Amino acid sequence: MIKGGVNLSELYEKVYFSKTTGEGKNELEVTQDIVKLKIKQTGTMTVKFEGQKEELSKIKDFFESMTDMEPLNMNIASSGDIKAYFKGISPFTEKVSPEGENYYSFEVTIQELIE
Repeated sequence: MIKGGVNLSELYEKVYFSKTTGEGKNELEVTQDIVKLKIKQTGTMTVKFEGQKEELSKIKDFFESMTDMEPLNMNIASSGDIKAYFKGISPFTEKVSPEGENYYSFEVTIQELIE
């Protein structure tokens, strides 16, 4: 446990996204179990979110408010910021699990900023 009663394992099981807007810094915290990363080309990544539509709606809203090439930071398990640019977002896709439960997914494409 750390100060404030947060379990360290919970802290490291998160993916953080942040962007700076005219209104200040906007941050999003997502549990790792609904996030999958795929490297498409050098520096281009697809971030896939899967889960219930209600839990994904807040995440989708965060990215839908972004414009093409808007700066974005991503931090996986408190390992440090990955600076990137937002490239685009896919629509919701409805799927059925092997157990017969409906779930949803969508993808966000980002371009890592190589300095």
